[in-house]
Amino acid sequence: MDWVPWHPSMSAPSHLDLPAVHAWRRWRAWALLALVLALAWALALGWLANEREALRHHEGEKLEGLVRTLDGIVAQQMIAAHAALQTVASQAPGWRPAQLQQDGEPLMRTLTQAMPGVRALLLLDAQGQVRASSHVDLLQLDLHQHAAVLALRAQPQAGMLYLSPPLLDPPAGHSISLARLLFDHRDRPVGLVMALLDPHYFGLLLQTAQPSEQTWAALAHQDGMLFTLAPEQPELMGRNLLERPGSVLQQHLSEGREASLQLAHSRLTDDLRLVATRSVHAAGLPADKQLVVAVGRTLASVEAPWLRQRQALLQLGLALSLGAALTLWLWQRRRGLLARLRQQAAQALKAQAEQTQAILDNMVDGVITIDRHGVIASINPAACRMFGYQARELLGGNVNRLMAEPERSLHDAHIKRYLEGGAPRVIGLGRDVNGLRKDGQSFPMSLAVSHIERDGEPLFIGLTRDITERKRAEAAIEQLAFYDPLTGLPNRRLLLDRLHQALAASRRGARQGAVLFIDLDNFKSLNDTLGHGMGDRMLQAVAKRLQASLRAEDTVARWGGDEFVVLLQDLGQDARRAALHAEAAGEKLLRVLGQPYHLDDSAHHSTPSIGIVMWGEAESSAEELLKHADHALYQAKAAGRNRLCFFDPVTQAAMAELALLEADLRQAVNYQQFELHYQAQVDADGRLLGAEALLRWQHPQRGWISPAQFIPLAEHCGVIGQLGEWVLQQSCAQLSAWAQVPALAGLSLAVNLSAHQFRQKGLLGFMQQLLARSGAPTDKLKLELTESALVEDVEAVIALMGELRRLGLRFSLDDFGTGYSSLAYLKRLPLDQLKIDQSFVRDLLTEPNAQAIARAVIQLGDSLGLAVIAEGVETEAQMLALRGQGCHAFQGYFFARPLPLAEFEALAHKLGQ
Repeated sequence: MDWVPWHPSMSAPSHLDLPAVHAWRRWRAWALLALVLALAWALALGWLANEREALRHHEGEKLEGLVRTLDGIVAQQMIAAHAALQTVASQAPGWRPAQLQQDGEPLMRTLTQAMPGVRALLLLDAQGQVRASSHVDLLQLDLHQHAAVLALRAQPQAGMLYLSPPLLDPPAGHSISLARLLFDHRDRPVGLVMALLDPHYFGLLLQTAQPSEQTWAALAHQDGMLFTLAPEQPELMGRNLLERPGSVLQQHLSEGREASLQLAHSRLTDDLRLVATRSVHAAGLPADKQLVVAVGRTLASVEAPWLRQRQALLQLGLALSLGAALTLWLWQRRRGLLARLRQQAAQALKAQAEQTQAILDNMVDGVITIDRHGVIASINPAACRMFGYQARELLGGNVNRLMAEPERSLHDAHIKRYLEGGAPRVIGLGRDVNGLRKDGQSFPMSLAVSHIERDGEPLFIGLTRDITERKRAEAAIEQLAFYDPLTGLPNRRLLLDRLHQALAASRRGARQGAVLFIDLDNFKSLNDTLGHGMGDRMLQAVAKRLQASLRAEDTVARWGGDEFVVLLQDLGQDARRAALHAEAAGEKLLRVLGQPYHLDDSAHHSTPSIGIVMWGEAESSAEELLKHADHALYQAKAAGRNRLCFFDPVTQAAMAELALLEADLRQAVNYQQFELHYQAQVDADGRLLGAEALLRWQHPQRGWISPAQFIPLAEHCGVIGQLGEWVLQQSCAQLSAWAQVPALAGLSLAVNLSAHQFRQKGLLGFMQQLLARSGAPTDKLKLELTESALVEDVEAVIALMGELRRLGLRFSLDDFGTGYSSLAYLKRLPLDQLKIDQSFVRDLLTEPNAQAIARAVIQLGDSLGLAVIAEGVETEAQMLALRGQGCHAFQGYFFARPLPLAEFEALAHKLGQ
């Protein structure tokens, strides 16, 4: 078309000149488009300028927040360092001048370790010589030219904290120092205490202010020296930032403000950065200099979002401009464009189909499409790999060939039922099923099916995923949660669950069952001698034997350590027959577990102890059954091990009573419920020689408790030593009191020492202190030992008795003849007396053997030069028989019962008249 000139006086070209009209309309549209685009570009550029300023302002606020945070952290570190300096300054006057390092090093090292930001603490004299340090390698460091030392000489100020530039001395390293002057009692400066700050630690603090790699943080001294930098640049450490004009630090200091925000060229990184700078102020901390902390970020990284925004806007604006122009051009060429658009639509549809197919071909999950008859219409490569087929082998075939039974036989019926309006089993629900590979191998898979319509015909799309690894992971998690990792047996948690289920089933069916609690005898010795690895192998062998010896419906679990629990279920309805079955099973386990174990080509012998509790008749919880089985196991152990015991309620009640008595016994020791009774010891003429101190316990509720009941219990629970010390203290105090009374001064006092107390360390020292403190006459105190105290380590016993004998103490061998006595050792023991046991005295008149033993003991005592005393003399006939055999002394009810102190002293006064 030809161009038609247009004049403003013309509203439009003449309708008769059609080519000119078309040209005028075309160029008017282009002019209007150009005007709209120009306005849009102007608005967009203005918006970009505002966005840039807002972004810089926002980033500046973030940097200022970071530098405020660093300011607070560094200030807290300086306050903490100042507190450490104050602590050292307060303690330093008490240190000896000649040993400042020895006196000050522990405190200074402790303070240094407590403050990660402090590398070392130093104590300097007035000449700048290091006299004490938390690090020995800094001793004798010469700092006479240090700024703090120069200030000490020039114009010392009390309470001033001297913040010096970083040290560059090799021993001290690159460290900023905080120093505080020390004054003597006349307020004369005599030195200073100094803390060397660790640049590495402060570098770590600075790293907290690095939200991006383009951000750096620096800490510098007011004099310009760089202390630390993040990220680290070792070559810049110690650099003076004021040596080049126009630096960030110089501009900050020249402004004289506490904080500043600058857009400047960084001398450290040699690029244009937005930098927030702040002078560190520690509240209440007077310092001659300040630290300056700065956080900067490259302008390029700050404006990166804006640049991307600008780029996107330019691209979008250009695209919109070109699009508008293209749209206008396409509108003007609409007829030609319609055909092109149809062609492009067809191409787009083809590309979309290709894209969809590419997605299906590269999916990890399998996608299978079937029709209403279950015939496979399409299948993607992932599904082919999953089932091991080629696509051509499956297309057109029924999908049930990919399923394992029973799904394979039921699949077509499920589709038919669904299409007839029945409830779906998989469609829209999803479930885990078993797939079948080409090689016949079954594997777990997840299946989700969707239903769509295509050309009025139903189409089903199945999404499949191989979940073999997931199932394996679930099995591993279950194994860790419910099974013992060493033996593979059910653990305590699974055992309790099965026991709860067994009890519930037993209540419903009135069936009997049993719990067997098994413990390996002396298993600890195997661990101690051969190591825990061999012990683990032993436990694994025991687990295998237990599993092989039980029925399939029984449960064997590892309870912990060397303890196992066996759960026997369904032992019938008759309680007696069930108990016989449980006993037979226990006896079998005793035999099986008692066989030798071959560990590293050597046989190891071990035996079990088994506790059994039945269930089925009475209501019992799982916890109660296990507790009762454990009690039965304890009875088996106490009965000699390598045996089984059934739970006995009577025995359990006795054990519970014993436990209560043990608790009362411990309280009795603390509340002084014990007292001593005294049983007279007389010579052959009936004269009183002394007494034996006998311990008595008067319980607040139970009354008097027999020693035969509480003494073994005290030995079992470990309080016999405490009781023995109390008896010795009371006996020594009583002997000391008797020594002041002429009628009682000649009496001796016999005190029983248990084997445990005699073997206890510190007995010799205890007796030395007790005798010295009480002032008791040592020759009147007689220690009675039983033969059990002599069985272990006879040489040590002889040595200890010799030491006690040198203190003046005397010894009597109690219950002689009832235990193990070796004449070879007996002649070496520093004994003074043998005591004939009351069991021989009781049968003296009726048993010839008892007479012979008593006579032998008296003759042995005479031959060894030992006095002989008989206990348990209750009749005159017994006394006459013993005296006729030459017995020296007597003790028993015939002469006097054990008496309280007042009654015994009355008896002593009466016999002495």
